[in-house]
Amino acid sequence: MTLDAMDWVWTRAKSRGNARLVLLAVADATTGPEATARMGTAEFMRRLAASRSTTRAAVDTALASGELIEDEPAQGSRATKYQIPGAVGYVRTARATGPESGPKAQTTPGPESGPLPTTGPNPGPLTGPESGPPVDTPQSPYRAESRPLWGPESGPHHPPIEGLSEGGSERAHDAVAVIPEFARPLVDQITTAGVLVAWNLAPAEWFLVDALAKRSGLGMLAAAAVQAAARNRRGVSHARYFLRAWQSLPPAPALGTVPAAAPASNVIPLDRAQPRGRVAESVDYLAEALAAMEAQQ
Repeated sequence: MTLDAMDWVWTRAKSRGNARLVLLAVADATTGPEATARMGTAEFMRRLAASRSTTRAAVDTALASGELIEDEPAQGSRATKYQIPGAVGYVRTARATGPESGPKAQTTPGPESGPLPTTGPNPGPLTGPESGPPVDTPQSPYRAESRPLWGPESGPHHPPIEGLSEGGSERAHDAVAVIPEFARPLVDQITTAGVLVAWNLAPAEWFLVDALAKRSGLGMLAAAAVQAAARNRRGVSHARYFLRAWQSLPPAPALGTVPAAAPASNVIPLDRAQPRGRVAESVDYLAEALAAMEAQQ
């Protein structure tokens, strides 16, 4: 089942970059047709050879894509149980073998199938595609057979996020900030608010930002980033600081949702602050008595 699950990830999964490595790590650990495996953060870090923050971002991206789900949460010393839904019950297709991929069957020599007659000195036994390995030349009929069974021509091809390429390493992104087109409004809103941070995120982190923006909206992400920066007294220097706060945000409200009414004021007027008792009535009586005495004088 491990080979079947890994074949599904290679040929059917749409996740890219570190998120695909997370799927391959889970597929490699599966042992049954249910395509499940228990794995913790330390095991993911060892398999991806990445830091803790990069590994967590890759796992979150794989979960956001829906190609990886949590079947059982972590409990005590037991790690989280993950499942690859698309690989459940999946059986890989056996690759055909035969005369086209193996050595050619020997034919009976004759006028049409035997070697052409030669003139002059005998050049010795002929060698070529029939007696040696296929020659990788433009004219060779075996050129198409010598190509691997994976790659851009035969493997899956998924369009990347516009403006973001996975061809380079994460260190290249750490040096120069490459901002995808979908994230430009988000970066502009945060920068206009006076929050100046570095945006050289890794490809897996940009995929996570894309998933969170589709869930909560760019406006909510920008407002949360400005609030988080205002609460941090020591200042924020990198946009990676906002990722954890963004993951805790709720989904964007549905269109037409009416906001809750503001709470009524709890200020009590002074004339109704205290009930009128004997003290208040005594004060009124003294005031009336003094007014009567002044009138008599």
